[in-house]
Amino acid sequence: MKVNDIMTKKVYTISPDSTLKECVEVLNKYKVNGIVVVEKEKVSGVITKADIFKAILPRYPDIIEEEKYISDLEYIEERVNKLLEMKVRDIMGAPPITVTSDMPIVKAGSTMILRRVKQVPVVDNEKLTGIITLTDIINNLLKKIK
Repeated sequence: MKVNDIMTKKVYTISPDSTLKECVEVLNKYKVNGIVVVEKEKVSGVITKADIFKAILPRYPDIIEEEKYISDLEYIEERVNKLLEMKVRDIMGAPPITVTSDMPIVKAGSTMILRRVKQVPVVDNEKLTGIITLTDIINNLLKKIK
């Protein structure tokens, strides 16, 4: 079975110059965990809810230096407000990990596991044609087992 057989063809995209606030709005509106970042019709990265959450959290050296960062809600709120004005390009995963639509799903899944990502854009001839997630692959394989 190939990626094309199970990929989602409707892909939500965002510009790398969009703010994280705009990104969060799109993530919530479409109830997705990640968005493909496209610049001049070319995939330039992926941004996920996990990327945004990691950016909000205090950096490890800050935690070691001063333990208050772990539980200081004002500090976290201040970070959130600053981050929401940042650009998508500042925290997106780049360069993008992509697969092609003719790739076997097991190979696509292996690529995602090795690269520690849960979703990848499907790109054919430098054009975004879909997106596939580990959940898509697992659900499909489980259907085959039944």
